[in-house]
Amino acid sequence: MTIRALTAADIPETQRLLSEAFPVLVVSEEAIRWRHDHGTPRADDLTLVRVRDGRITGHVRSVLREGVGTTFLLVSDDGPGTDLWEASERSLVERGAERLRVTAAEESVQREGPALLDALRGSEVVESHRILGLDLRDLPELPAAPTGAEPRTWREFDPLSLFEIDRAVHEDEPGESVAFAPFEEWYAEVWGNPLHDLDLSLVLLLDGRPAAITRYLSDRLGRMESGMTGTLREFRGRGLAGYAKSVALHRARERGFTHAYTGNHEDNAPMLAINARLGYRTVGTEHTFVRQVREVRVQ
Repeated sequence: MTIRALTAADIPETQRLLSEAFPVLVVSEEAIRWRHDHGTPRADDLTLVRVRDGRITGHVRSVLREGVGTTFLLVSDDGPGTDLWEASERSLVERGAERLRVTAAEESVQREGPALLDALRGSEVVESHRILGLDLRDLPELPAAPTGAEPRTWREFDPLSLFEIDRAVHEDEPGESVAFAPFEEWYAEVWGNPLHDLDLSLVLLLDGRPAAITRYLSDRLGRMESGMTGTLREFRGRGLAGYAKSVALHRARERGFTHAYTGNHEDNAPMLAINARLGYRTVGTEHTFVRQVREVRVQ
């Protein structure tokens, strides 16, 4: 048995592992290959796989940014995967991590999640997200459009203008404060990442002015995931975000999509309410834990 860095030849089997272990994850071979080739901006990004008898039996991502090392997307076909978790954290410490983050979810979201959650009992939880799912057959009827509202696709807009809107609406997102990426990195992630769907993603104009956005990732086959939805401050309180999401979901269903997923911070009551009205139901909860390096035994 060996734990080593992911190679391009491992990607098809890795995609299978991820799809089986994360039933709500929107992923594709093309997206894994793109991330493998491009990494994560401003971060030391390493993906590890476990190989036993020539077969890929485990996967974990290990990302170091500004002294904080994060372990996530842990999958194991051979035991609970604690060996992969330990390998990830050992690598992060060796690369200079001062704090360690781990994301783990309930079994309905992450097959290996319960073992991780049990091992992390007593660690500090810094944030929790509800993972929501929607069978698009259950999507409510499209509501009446707000007066003056016009939905347009992201593909129709100049990327720089969308960047400014995205940055503005992110400022009020609950959860840990994270610096918004500069334009060049944002553009590479949104326009470059093959999962981002510029035709499902919408800008809602109000009397000709951009007022709200909703951005989606999709596998182009039937599954989609919300990347961000928000309304500029001066336009809030008019139901624009919910209407934009409803339009996007109806368009997706017309294109043959069957399931939509999203994750909301537990403190984001307005978005949780919007998604409940759209028919989303809780699949499970994902938690992020943080520990100092001195709490971790590195062999």
